[in-house]
Amino acid sequence: MVEPITPTPIAGPLDDYLREVVQTLHTAVNQGMRRAADDPHAATPQIADCEEILSVIMAGEVKDWLGA
Repeated sequence: MVEPITPTPIAGPLDDYLREVVQTLHTAVNQGMRRAADDPHAATPQIADCEEILSVIMAGEVKDWLGA
């Protein structure tokens, strides 16, 4: 049987932050898709927002995200 991993003190704030990130990405994608249906170029701001959010996450600077 595998033992459960004990959460670290940063786990809660990190989960909260990443939940917000996913919700923000979801909103940006939904808005972009609605706009792209009418005019593909109209989705450019939402695509840029998604790229920016993903680049921050992929950089992995967790302490910066949480202000730690």
